Amino acid sequence: MSSQKSRTNWESVLKIAIEEAKNYYLQNKIEPTLRGLFYILISKNVIPNTRSAYNTLSKVIAEYRYQGGKIHLRDLTRPHWYLEKEEKEAVELSEEEIKKIIENYIQNASSYTINEWDDQPKRVIVVLEKEAQFDFVKQTIQEVFPFGVYKLICSRGFDSATDIIILAKEILKIKKEGKNAVVLVLSDFDPSGEEIFIDFKNRLFRLSTVPNLDIEKVAITKEQIFQFNLPYAPESEEEIKKLKRDPRYDRFVAQHGLMRVELDALVSLRPNEFKQIIKQAIEKHFDYEIYKSKTLPRIEEAKKKSEEIAKKNLEKLNKIFKS
Repeated sequence: MSSQKSRTNWESVLKIAIEEAKNYYLQNKIEPTLRGLFYILISKNVIPNTRSAYNTLSKVIAEYRYQGGKIHLRDLTRPHWYLEKEEKEAVELSEEEIKKIIENYIQNASSYTINEWDDQPKRVIVVLEKEAQFDFVKQTIQEVFPFGVYKLICSRGFDSATDIIILAKEILKIKKEGKNAVVLVLSDFDPSGEEIFIDFKNRLFRLSTVPNLDIEKVAITKEQIFQFNLPYAPESEEEIKKLKRDPRYDRFVAQHGLMRVELDALVSLRPNEFKQIIKQAIEKHFDYEIYKSKTLPRIEEAKKKSEEIAKKNLEKLNKIFKS
């Protein structure tokens, strides 16, 4: 790959990157991250899997954007707030507009919503290591499993004691409500990623005091790396030296060999397969027989009640407007 590195035409790479980012957006309805786009270009042999290639790609795309260029890329923005008051003028509404606003409010107020998990014996919590993939994972859950999950959490690497304590308290709350908590973890497959999962698991067991707590690493696993042919070998001495500086390196390599695969690789190269992994991981803990026998009848009853209440409320509204 060293010869490829020396021949890299970054003007050509930029054109391909713009097209690949656009294709990813059209297929998945969300932009790839820079890291995800990097893996897409690696898979197509456009650039090598090295830190220097990633850094150069970042600089080339940044300069392109500084010059007004557009590319479908999802950024992590820093939190910011406007603290000055926003000026706005008073708006005079017509009687018809007022009536419509009230009708919409009544329709929403009359809606009777059922939580499809209420009859289930379990509650699912998804913990994500990479903040950059939070939006995609959230969108994926909503797309593949319309009933959602109890909570989606971004751990950002080795979670703080405060975050672990809060999560442990929620698990205990779920237990007191007569349910079993299930924790599904999404993290990198590398020395730190695997250690993060082990550390997270041990601390959660300790603090939640739930002996049979179900904690599962959903992605990335070693099996998924080979199943989906994800690039796993660092291609530069620089990368290898960085891995070796990790105090967890020797233990990890002794067990798995020299491997490093980020969650971004699976999300960007195999988005449809990733969605199926998420879907199956959640559905495994959802009992459809309970849903059919208990929840569906409650949903039908809720719809009838909503329609009856909405009808009564709208009749009251019409009386008010006529008076």
